[in-house]
Amino acid sequence: MKDNRKIGPADISRPESPLVDLDPSKFPPLPPPYDRLKLEPRLRSLTPGQASRYECGLDGVSAVMLPKPSSEIEKKELIGAFLSGLRKLFNKEDNWTFPQPLFLTMECCARCQTCSTACPIFSESGEVEAYRPTYRAEILRRLYKKYVKRGGGVIAKLTGEDINMTWEAIARLAELSYRCTICRRCAQVCPMGIDNGLVTREIRKLFSQELGIAVRQIHELGTVQHLEKGSSTGMTPAAFIDNVEFMEGEIRDMAGMDFKWPIDKAGADILLIHNAGEYLAWPEERH
Repeated sequence: MKDNRKIGPADISRPESPLVDLDPSKFPPLPPPYDRLKLEPRLRSLTPGQASRYECGLDGVSAVMLPKPSSEIEKKELIGAFLSGLRKLFNKEDNWTFPQPLFLTMECCARCQTCSTACPIFSESGEVEAYRPTYRAEILRRLYKKYVKRGGGVIAKLTGEDINMTWEAIARLAELSYRCTICRRCAQVCPMGIDNGLVTREIRKLFSQELGIAVRQIHELGTVQHLEKGSSTGMTPAAFIDNVEFMEGEIRDMAGMDFKWPIDKAGADILLIHNAGEYLAWPEERH
């Protein structure tokens, strides 16, 4: 059994698999009503057949369901695409949305680990090092300094902060970006203003836009559906308006109040953005 607390950033590249040995029986108890693990779906590793087809070198579990490359040539092509995306990530013309907090996170982390105490994933895993908020950020930081910053490769070797660019490292980093809920509690408690949740988002974006790698349930059933239909649930604008009118009628029948919800009203003082799923699933509770 590996010591999950002694995993370092450089280990992300090692060929031995898996990097983390998961033992759910050693997880700290969750608060009620989630403390009854026997009632929850069992955490399952991939079968031998699935493991032969999909990358699972992080912890034996695959959220991304990333197919294994069929050849060394394909691995090199994917590594090249990753490095291209990495450089775009730190190019203000290509990635103009959050350059300031991203550069701040790369350059100014004090490694005080205050963020770790706020992270529910790290805490509930039994403090597995690979799930620490700063772990994936440190990997991206070292890759940024080695492949993006001028002279960074030489400095990385001199300081012992080098990371080998292998397919195993890339596959694990893709999987690792989905061991985070992006709740951003880490950013809330950081005394330096570092945002490790943003790092997770940017890593996911790199894989999605440059390598076409994303969790299907989030990408196809979430983002793509939102762009095509207007919401991540598939509810169209017309259906949403009809739903709101239904709620207005319910209030009128129940309370005798002729109340109207303004939708997309120009010049409004208040903007309310609610969970799209609740309008679809529980309209009776929205009023």
